[in-house]
This record gives sequence, structure tokens and C-alpha cells, in this order.
Amino acid sequence: MKHKAVLFLVLFFLLSSHGYSSDSDGTAIANANLLKTQLTPIGAEREGNQDGSIPPWSVDRLSANEHDQWIASILDEQPLYHVDSDNYHEHLAQLSAGLVHFLESDKTDFFIPVYPSHRTAQQPKWIYQNSLKNLADAKISPSGDELLQAWAGIPFPIPVSPQQIMWNHQARWKGVFLKLNLLEITVFPNLVKETLRTSIESYTPFNNPNRQGPELDWRIVYYFSHIMAPSRLAGGGLLIHDSLQSKGKPRQSWVYIAGERRMRRMPSATYDSPLFNSDGIRVADEIDLFNGPLDRYDWRLMGKREMLIPYNNQKMRNKACDDESALLPYHLAPNTMRFEKHRVWVVEAKLKPAQRHLYHRRTFYIDEDTWSIVMVDIYDKDDQLMRFSLRFSAYYEDLPGVFTARDSYHDLNSGAYFVQCSAGKGTTFSQQPPPKGYFSPTNIRQRYRR
Repeated sequence: MKHKAVLFLVLFFLLSSHGYSSDSDGTAIANANLLKTQLTPIGAEREGNQDGSIPPWSVDRLSANEHDQWIASILDEQPLYHVDSDNYHEHLAQLSAGLVHFLESDKTDFFIPVYPSHRTAQQPKWIYQNSLKNLADAKISPSGDELLQAWAGIPFPIPVSPQQIMWNHQARWKGVFLKLNLLEITVFPNLVKETLRTSIESYTPFNNPNRQGPELDWRIVYYFSHIMAPSRLAGGGLLIHDSLQSKGKPRQSWVYIAGERRMRRMPSATYDSPLFNSDGIRVADEIDLFNGPLDRYDWRLMGKREMLIPYNNQKMRNKACDDESALLPYHLAPNTMRFEKHRVWVVEAKLKPAQRHLYHRRTFYIDEDTWSIVMVDIYDKDDQLMRFSLRFSAYYEDLPGVFTARDSYHDLNSGAYFVQCSAGKGTTFSQQPPPKGYFSPTNIRQRYRR
């Protein structure tokens, strides 16, 4: 199977170096055939790997009931093996730098429970149909920094640049309109914890099923986070109108101040703007592991790899992450995690010489079946590993599709980490957009004034 992966990357670089354009009828037809044969409808390799540890993708042949039964059966599985400090050298090719850091640390008893791999990811059929249309109709700016045109679906199911891969992550299927209650906990090495309860509402107009063409509103997502607890912060909130085209129409941000009962416009919360809810462990462009403008970095595709990544973490899905037994010093309890072997795209971002950002270099690992970033290695100006992020995804029948069950962000220097998860049941997904003006500053102020 390795030779097939090499051929796949050779095709990638040939298309890139020859100025591939999806406007070419012949190329678009050939790629459309690929999405129906060798690749999944959103661009992953259909076949498994040579030793069978990564199975073929076959979700399109399952009924909804069969898929639900498959998901339920995963809960009863036991790990195939553990990767720990004694044997991790045997698995180095499948480990990120952040995982190796934990395995080598003398401060932790970290291990990686590796379960059977299941390619459970799927999206609505109309997402597949629109992703096929995007072969001909999706457009990106010459710099790669802006998404100019795309149908609601994966913009670039057969990407020809690392920027297109990053836009696939930002525009991937996350539903249309969702509501969820979150726990946001900062855990310090001495196990002192700071906890916020927040209510999140998010609408992705990019994924509006009622859009009739590839033309885009400049907004990719509306997002409002409302603090429920602790009492000293309760009532405050953050409203964001995020942009697909940040150069001409940058992100807009407002803060809701409960005591004043007003929305106050704030400087754009982008790049490395600190986020107070994580005690500085997470910055603005780390929401969703990466979001926002691409322009401060040079981007490079490092290849496609078989790696151990968090996957099918169904047990985490409806469990609140404030369980004392799950929050250990330095990291979550390994026995609460589920890792599987999957193929990922590896993309490196290196800060441009004339730009400023807290993070000098980042390595992103993007799951081929969902286009979601699942792990991030983060380096400082001296090119030393400083932070590491993990996404523990799960399947949600109501979406339908894969969504995060828990995200953890680790500061490797201080040993503190920030974890964000559902506060239990209460996550709802809607296929329809909210009423017009629902995410306007005026509407937010009227809905949340005390």
C-alpha cells in the first residue's frame, strides 16, 4: 500500500507544478471518476492499507440502521495494544512529536490505547454531490489565503495545495446550525482547576443546504459563546462573524458586557490574540484547532502518513469532562482515550519572516475521511516544541457525521492544559439556518440582557 500512497502524492505534486485548474474539463471529468472509484466522495482513499490495520471505506453501502449498530458495537471493544514508554520506539513513524513528548516524560504515566480502526465517517449525500461539483466550481485566491467560491460541501476534495487542505478543514461538514453546552477547564500540574460553563451557538452559512450556487457570502460562520458560570463572569459573551476573505473583509468581533447590557465592538480576535477562558494556553486561531486567515504562514505539504490518532471516542461523547478521575496532571487519563490507526495529511505552517505570531511553526495532522485537524505540534521561535493539541472525535447520528467530543490543548513548558468538552447531553444539530438576523449584535443584546 505504500507504493499507492507515493503515487497519490506524485499525482498531487504533478498537478500542483503544472498549474492545475479545476476549470479544465478533461481533468474535472477524470477527478470526478476518481471520487466515484478510487476515492471517497470527499477525497479519501477508499482502500485500506496493506496489512489490514486500516480497513477500506465502505460507509456508502450501509443503511442508517446498520451504521448505528456499527457505532454501538465500538463501545464494547478492548484495546489491541498499548504504546508506552517502553515500546514507543517501535511505533515512532505513527506518532506525532507531541505524543512522543508525553511518552518520554518522566513526569507522567502516559500511554496510548490503540483500538481496532473503523472508518465510520460519513456526511449527508448532498454534501457528496456538492463536493463533486466543487471539482469544477471551487475557486481559491492566487495566494491561497481566501476561499472565493464553492458549493456547500468539501471545497477541494482532490486538493493541489496545502492551503486547499486547510480550507477543507475550515469548511468541512459540521452541520448547519448547532447549539451545545460546554465545560471549559484549565488543569494545572498541582490539579488546581479553573472551570467555565458556556453555551455555544454556531451557524455555518457556507453549509446552508438552501444555497443554489457556488457564490459565497463572505462569512463562513457566525459564532456566539455565552458564559453561564462561574457567577463572577456569568452573562458575558463573545460574538464572531468569521470571514472566508479576510483581506478585504476581516473577521468582526463583539463582546457582550452583561453589566452594561450592551455589545461592544472589539479589535478582531484573530491570529494569536489570547483567549481568557484558557488562561492563555489557547489563542484565537486555535479554536477548532485552526481557524481564520492563512496569510501569516508559508504552507507546505509534508506528505500523507499512517498515524495513531484519536478516533471514535464515543464514550467521551455524552460524558462531562469534569470527572476527577479523567483529569490527571499534565494530560487526560489515558484509559479514557481511544486511538486508532488512520491516514492523515501532514501540513506544516512556518511563520513568514516579516510576520508576527506566538507560534513560529506548526504541524497539522488532518484526517483524510473528515478533513478535520486531529492533532497539532506547535513550536516556538527557537523551533522547540512548546504546545500540543488533540481532538477526540466521535460520531453524531443527528448531524449526521463526525464532530468533536473533547479537545485538549497542552502547554508543554508549564505542564498546564485546557480541555473543552460537552457538559453532557444537550448538543443539538439543525439542518436549517436560524432566523435572519439571529446573530446580529442587536439581536444578541436583546436576547441576553438580564
